[in-house]
Amino acid sequence: MKTLLIVNENAGRGKTKKRWPQFQHYLNALGIEHDVHLTAAPKEAIEVARMAGADQYSYVVAVGGDGTVNEVVNGIAGQKIAFGVLPAGTGNDFARMLNIPRDPRLAVRRLSDRNHTAVDLMEMNGQLVAGAIGIGFDGAIAEDINRTSWKKRVGPFGYVLSMLKLIFTFPPFTMHLKIDDRSFVFQNCWLVAVGNSKFYAGGMKICPDAKHDDGLLDVCIVHNMSPLQLLKLFPSAFSGNHVLHPNVMCLQGKKVRVLTDPAVPIHGDGEILGRTPSEILIRPQALTVV
Repeated sequence: MKTLLIVNENAGRGKTKKRWPQFQHYLNALGIEHDVHLTAAPKEAIEVARMAGADQYSYVVAVGGDGTVNEVVNGIAGQKIAFGVLPAGTGNDFARMLNIPRDPRLAVRRLSDRNHTAVDLMEMNGQLVAGAIGIGFDGAIAEDINRTSWKKRVGPFGYVLSMLKLIFTFPPFTMHLKIDDRSFVFQNCWLVAVGNSKFYAGGMKICPDAKHDDGLLDVCIVHNMSPLQLLKLFPSAFSGNHVLHPNVMCLQGKKVRVLTDPAVPIHGDGEILGRTPSEILIRPQALTVV
């Protein structure tokens, strides 16, 4: 079985470039025959993965973080190719979702077992998302981080810095939300997160009940809070206890439509996807993962 590894050496604040020789050592030690493509530009992994089927690869492995995972997953969409990940990025929430170890030796050993599982994917306006989508305040944080390259290099600390920068200036919005055949209106909304995974932003359990193979979208809405209340709530998101707050609502469904006034930014797997309005669908068991 031919295996292609797509390596984003810039992922993980450049740590992937340092860790890649360790991964390659264990790949060779375990006798995993493979080809390697080192990406040199954003979105390059999409095109490389898209050509993998024509080159008769049976496995395509992303080496990097959640942004690399997102690109490769979009590239292999619709092809009969199994996907794998060797986590070397900043957040690694997709790998965390599947309990794939950060340790290079253990991660490569997991890859060598060739055990397959089917996972769901989300689709938003034609783009696939593997883990979670953030709309509103969280999308604005992602935009700020992407505008300030050094914040990417400091990992989760950069997320906190952007949050502190924006929390007193970001204007809460009105949201019209439709989940399947149910309609809701939320005033003074800060954010809505839609999760296929419970994790995002480097380990926050934003949708703590989300499962990657249940055919459902989990939706978390945060509304009617002051900036100081939101700031106080933030640490509890790492344990998932934020959902106990009376102004946090969790819902489930298979189709989510979001309309906001005004339009607000959206990220998926940490990548900027545009602004509302948006429609998000679940694609059950759309991806075979090693």
